[in-house]
Amino acid sequence: MTVSLSTERLLQLCTQAARVAGADDTAAHALATATVAAEQAGSRAVGVAHFFDYLQAYRDGRIVSGAVPEVTQAGPACLVADAHGGLAQVAFEAALPAVRTAGAQGIAALWLTNCFTCGELGYYPRLLAEGGLFALACANSPALMALGGSAGPVVGTNPLAFAVPRPGRSPFVIDQATSQTAYVNVRDAARAGQPIPLGWAVGPDGEPTSDAAQALRGALLPFGGYRGGNMALMVEMLATLAGASFSVDAPPFDRGQTPPGIGVFVLCINPDVVARGGAGRMAGHLDTLRSAHGVSLPAMSAREPADVVSLDDVLHERLLAACAADQS
Repeated sequence: MTVSLSTERLLQLCTQAARVAGADDTAAHALATATVAAEQAGSRAVGVAHFFDYLQAYRDGRIVSGAVPEVTQAGPACLVADAHGGLAQVAFEAALPAVRTAGAQGIAALWLTNCFTCGELGYYPRLLAEGGLFALACANSPALMALGGSAGPVVGTNPLAFAVPRPGRSPFVIDQATSQTAYVNVRDAARAGQPIPLGWAVGPDGEPTSDAAQALRGALLPFGGYRGGNMALMVEMLATLAGASFSVDAPPFDRGQTPPGIGVFVLCINPDVVARGGAGRMAGHLDTLRSAHGVSLPAMSAREPADVVSLDDVLHERLLAACAADQS
């Protein structure tokens, strides 16, 4: 069963739950905003379901409460935002004005470093595309995926996302992991005692498995074989360039007391600086692909984000309980 909630109500609940778990006001609002955005985008695996990972991380100390990001100008169009063990979303918000200013002149690059996991990666380029910028982002995570025949996990699920501005409409956003599936999907299957499709993961013996619990002891697999692994490695290099932890060195995001310290790379380009009317040209091409060639992608929908979302009733009850929990 599901419960319908206004986005305003969901924002209030998530903000309150984050505060109860130990987040400061800035972090609570940033995390709640990103969580609601993920639900609106249909990215539910990294929406409210993943939100509880953040709450537990605050309680256990894997997210530094009250961390203040430090934004530095590394070059004329290069910025680095050190989250100091806090949220990637907070570091991004701190750097966003400078990124938009630099990007408006043509191009800007941003590295977020020493972060907790990034949540819905599409959130970052979407915000920039809403301001007319073409943007892409990638992030690493603690090691969860095998690479090039490795015996165990050596890279994260290392997602890649991009957003195309469409004047007068919502941006076109693609957001995907370089793994066959998200780690949280395998973890949820293991908790429910459900099998996973072959090809998603290998067990601790390195053999393909449909046993989700065995997969958690083994490693996820990249999509497309070595081609997906190559993309994961590219993401690793970009995301960690400013000093973030390599995936193999990053502590787990769902246990222990140490922040994972991962990285996020964001690049934005003003298409109208590169070519007059560039944004409209890109949007027009997407329309042509759909109308003249039958290309059908969920991201092509021009609908504005819904102001009401449906939430699994079990998640809703957990969220209400998290809001009322006494952590003293």
